[in-house]
Formats: sequence, structure tokens, C-alpha cells
Amino acid sequence: MNTYQMNRKHMVEATLSFLDNNATIWQSIAKIGDVKNKLNDLNQAIDNAAENQQQAQVSIGKIKAELKRTISEKADILNDLVEVYAQMNGDETLAQTMADSATSLFKMKNDDMLRKVKQIIDAATQNQEALTTDYGMTAEQIAGLQADYDRFLELNGQPREYQIKSSVATTSIDALMEEAISLLNNQLDKLLKIFKNRDLNFYNGYQKARMIVDY
Repeated sequence: MNTYQMNRKHMVEATLSFLDNNATIWQSIAKIGDVKNKLNDLNQAIDNAAENQQQAQVSIGKIKAELKRTISEKADILNDLVEVYAQMNGDETLAQTMADSATSLFKMKNDDMLRKVKQIIDAATQNQEALTTDYGMTAEQIAGLQADYDRFLELNGQPREYQIKSSVATTSIDALMEEAISLLNNQLDKLLKIFKNRDLNFYNGYQKARMIVDY
């Protein structure tokens, strides 16, 4: 949830908590209980939507981390082959560019890691014939790393499937929050006016709980 939504959620929870703590004052009025139960249900629905949103955001982070580790390990195997090939042929410049370990690749920022992996793929592809014939490399190793690299590029741009999940959750939160605010403005606020003269302290307490604090 964003700050705007959280501030309104806190107000809804403060209002429900206030009513729970003062139930003996209003519980004889069944209509207040009915509206409060609806507000409780909406508050729970908002929690569920927020959890779905969080899961969508966490999922993509977890998948990216696991894929990054796989890419780093596959790239390390390939760059070892290219590094040895380069050393055997006296190409120290190429050998030096192939010196990163899986750990160092994984620790890089995503953009830096992708740039380095692309360099490894290109070097392996350019020298594929010699690496395959004399150093035990297979075409599948390059293809596998390339496929993972392409998938990570997609994930790094936040793929549509995760954007949709997060967007749907956000829309649900907005709609549910709007319904909760409407319930407060158009029903509960009017009902609580019963206590404006009957119990001013209770009424003022309700008004205080209903205040939205924007942080």
C-alpha cells in the first residue's frame, strides 16, 4: 500500500478499535453494529488485497535472485573455458576479461552483471569452434546461458504478469478503501450523531478516531 492508502487504513482501524473499546455505549443500537460489521469485513478485505500485492512484489524479487545466481554459476563455467583458451593462445587481454568468479558476478549490480555475462556469451560464441573441439565446451552451454540471460532481461524490466498482479491488487485496495470511506461518511457518521447530546465524550472520541493523519 502507498502512504495515502496507509493513512486511511490507519483511520479505519482506529475507528473500529474505538468502537470495540466502547461497545457497551452503542451496542443497544443494532444498526451501528450492522454497519460496523460491514466496515470490519472491508478492513479485512483491504488486508487481503495488500497481502496479494506484497506477494506479487516479493515473488519477482525472489525469482530474480535465484535466476541471477544460476546465471552467475553458468557464466563462471563458460568464462573459465574462455580464460584458459585465451591463456593458451597468449591473449592476456581476453583472459583478464574472463577472470570473474560466480560469486563476484552475483554480487554485481544487475546491469553490470548483465553486461559482463553478455561479454562472456559473445566471447564463447566467437570462439565456439575451438572451445567445442579442444576444450570440452558444448553449444548447449551457450544456449542455456543465453536463455537465462534473456529471461533475466525480461524480469529486470518487470514482466507484464507481475505488473498485472500488483496493479490488480492496488485497484482492489483503492476500490475497497473508497467503499469503506463511503460507509463511514454516509452511514456510521450519521448514526453516531445519536450520541452528540447523549454522550458528548463518546461522540468526540469517535470524531478524533475518524481523523485522517497524513504523514
